[in-house]
Amino acid sequence: MISNARIATILRFDAALCFACGLPGLIAPAWLAGFLLPQQDIVLGLPTATVLWELGILLVAYAGILLLAAARPGLDRPVLLVSAVADAGWVLGTFALVAAFPASFSSWGIVALAVVALDTALIGLWKLRVLRGGTTPLAA
Repeated sequence: MISNARIATILRFDAALCFACGLPGLIAPAWLAGFLLPQQDIVLGLPTATVLWELGILLVAYAGILLLAAARPGLDRPVLLVSAVADAGWVLGTFALVAAFPASFSSWGIVALAVVALDTALIGLWKLRVLRGGTTPLAA
Protein backbone atom coordinates (compact mmCIF):
# COMPACT_ATOMS: atom_id res chain seq x y z
CA MET A 1 0.00 0.00 0.00
CA ILE A 2 1.16 3.50 -0.77
CA SER A 3 2.07 5.71 2.16
CA ASN A 4 -0.92 7.76 3.35
CA ALA A 5 1.41 10.68 4.04
CA ARG A 6 2.58 10.75 0.41
CA ILE A 7 -0.96 10.53 -0.94
CA ALA A 8 -2.14 13.25 1.44
CA THR A 9 0.72 15.54 0.40
CA ILE A 10 -0.10 15.14 -3.28
CA LEU A 11 -3.81 15.72 -2.69
CA ARG A 12 -3.04 18.86 -0.64
CA PHE A 13 -0.87 20.22 -3.49
CA ASP A 14 -3.68 19.52 -5.93
CA ALA A 15 -6.22 21.17 -3.61
CA ALA A 16 -4.04 24.27 -3.33
CA LEU A 17 -3.82 24.59 -7.12
CA CYS A 18 -7.58 24.09 -7.53
CA PHE A 19 -8.33 26.66 -4.84
CA ALA A 20 -5.89 29.18 -6.33
CA CYS A 21 -7.45 28.74 -9.77
CA GLY A 22 -11.03 28.84 -8.54
CA LEU A 23 -10.70 31.86 -6.26
CA PRO A 24 -10.46 34.50 -9.04
CA GLY A 25 -13.67 33.15 -10.55
CA LEU A 26 -15.42 33.52 -7.20
CA ILE A 27 -14.03 36.93 -6.28
CA ALA A 28 -13.80 38.71 -9.64
CA PRO A 29 -15.54 36.75 -12.41
CA ALA A 30 -16.06 39.82 -14.62
CA TRP A 31 -12.36 40.72 -14.44
CA LEU A 32 -11.41 37.10 -15.14
CA ALA A 33 -13.76 37.01 -18.13
CA GLY A 34 -12.10 40.15 -19.53
CA PHE A 35 -8.64 38.72 -18.90
CA LEU A 36 -9.22 35.28 -20.42
CA LEU A 37 -11.95 35.91 -23.00
CA PRO A 38 -12.09 39.65 -23.78
CA GLN A 39 -14.19 39.29 -26.96
CA GLN A 40 -16.51 36.57 -25.67
CA ASP A 41 -19.63 37.91 -23.94
CA ILE A 42 -21.57 34.63 -23.95
CA VAL A 43 -20.40 31.06 -23.26
CA LEU A 44 -22.81 28.12 -23.35
CA GLY A 45 -25.69 30.58 -23.58
CA LEU A 46 -24.70 32.37 -20.35
CA PRO A 47 -22.67 35.48 -19.66
CA THR A 48 -18.97 34.59 -19.59
CA ALA A 49 -18.58 35.99 -16.06
CA THR A 50 -21.37 33.69 -14.85
CA VAL A 51 -19.70 30.63 -16.37
CA LEU A 52 -16.36 31.56 -14.78
CA TRP A 53 -18.07 32.16 -11.42
CA GLU A 54 -19.65 28.68 -11.63
CA LEU A 55 -16.29 27.18 -12.61
CA GLY A 56 -14.78 28.92 -9.58
CA ILE A 57 -17.41 27.30 -7.35
CA LEU A 58 -16.63 23.88 -8.83
CA LEU A 59 -12.86 24.27 -8.44
CA VAL A 60 -13.11 25.44 -4.82
CA ALA A 61 -15.54 22.62 -4.04
CA TYR A 62 -13.19 20.09 -5.68
CA ALA A 63 -10.33 21.52 -3.60
CA GLY A 64 -12.42 20.88 -0.49
CA ILE A 65 -13.11 17.30 -1.58
CA LEU A 66 -9.38 16.75 -2.14
CA LEU A 67 -8.62 18.12 1.34
CA LEU A 68 -11.24 15.83 2.88
CA ALA A 69 -9.74 12.88 1.02
CA ALA A 70 -6.26 13.86 2.20
CA ALA A 71 -7.46 13.90 5.82
CA ARG A 72 -9.05 10.46 5.58
CA PRO A 73 -7.14 7.59 7.13
CA GLY A 74 -6.69 4.55 4.92
CA LEU A 75 -6.38 6.24 1.55
CA ASP A 76 -5.63 3.89 -1.26
CA ARG A 77 -4.86 3.76 -4.96
CA PRO A 78 -8.35 4.46 -6.37
CA VAL A 79 -8.50 7.95 -4.81
CA LEU A 80 -5.20 8.88 -6.41
CA LEU A 81 -6.10 7.26 -9.72
CA VAL A 82 -9.47 9.04 -10.00
CA SER A 83 -7.88 12.41 -9.28
CA ALA A 84 -5.10 11.70 -11.82
CA VAL A 85 -7.77 10.97 -14.45
CA ALA A 86 -9.49 14.24 -13.51
CA ASP A 87 -6.16 16.05 -13.97
CA ALA A 88 -5.74 14.51 -17.42
CA GLY A 89 -9.26 15.58 -18.35
CA TRP A 90 -8.55 19.14 -17.23
CA VAL A 91 -5.34 19.33 -19.27
CA LEU A 92 -6.89 17.82 -22.40
CA GLY A 93 -9.98 19.99 -22.06
CA THR A 94 -7.92 23.15 -21.67
CA PHE A 95 -5.88 22.50 -24.78
CA ALA A 96 -8.95 21.41 -26.75
CA LEU A 97 -10.78 24.66 -25.91
CA VAL A 98 -7.81 26.85 -26.80
CA ALA A 99 -7.21 24.90 -30.03
CA ALA A 100 -10.89 25.06 -31.02
CA PHE A 101 -11.41 28.74 -30.19
CA PRO A 102 -8.00 30.46 -30.27
CA ALA A 103 -9.40 33.85 -31.29
CA SER A 104 -11.67 33.94 -28.23
CA PHE A 105 -8.80 33.93 -25.74
CA SER A 106 -6.42 36.80 -24.99
CA SER A 107 -2.69 36.15 -25.39
CA TRP A 108 -2.16 36.43 -21.63
CA GLY A 109 -5.21 34.24 -21.08
CA ILE A 110 -3.66 31.52 -23.22
CA VAL A 111 -0.40 31.82 -21.25
CA ALA A 112 -2.28 31.60 -17.93
CA LEU A 113 -4.26 28.57 -19.11
CA ALA A 114 -1.07 26.87 -20.35
CA VAL A 115 0.66 27.45 -16.99
CA VAL A 116 -2.29 25.99 -15.08
CA ALA A 117 -2.48 23.04 -17.48
CA LEU A 118 1.26 22.41 -17.05
CA ASP A 119 0.98 22.50 -13.25
CA THR A 120 -2.03 20.19 -13.38
CA ALA A 121 -0.16 17.81 -15.69
CA LEU A 122 2.85 17.74 -13.36
CA ILE A 123 0.67 16.98 -10.34
CA GLY A 124 -1.12 14.27 -12.34
CA LEU A 125 2.21 12.75 -13.37
CA TRP A 126 3.37 12.88 -9.75
CA LYS A 127 0.25 10.91 -8.78
CA LEU A 128 0.89 8.32 -11.49
CA ARG A 129 4.52 8.03 -10.45
CA VAL A 130 3.50 7.32 -6.86
CA LEU A 131 0.92 4.80 -8.10
CA ARG A 132 3.68 3.00 -10.02
CA GLY A 133 5.84 2.90 -6.92
CA GLY A 134 8.19 5.81 -7.63
CA THR A 135 9.54 7.60 -4.59
CA THR A 136 10.78 10.90 -5.93
CA PRO A 137 8.24 13.66 -6.63
CA LEU A 138 8.48 15.50 -9.92
CA ALA A 139 9.55 19.15 -9.72
CA ALA A 140 6.47 21.36 -10.08
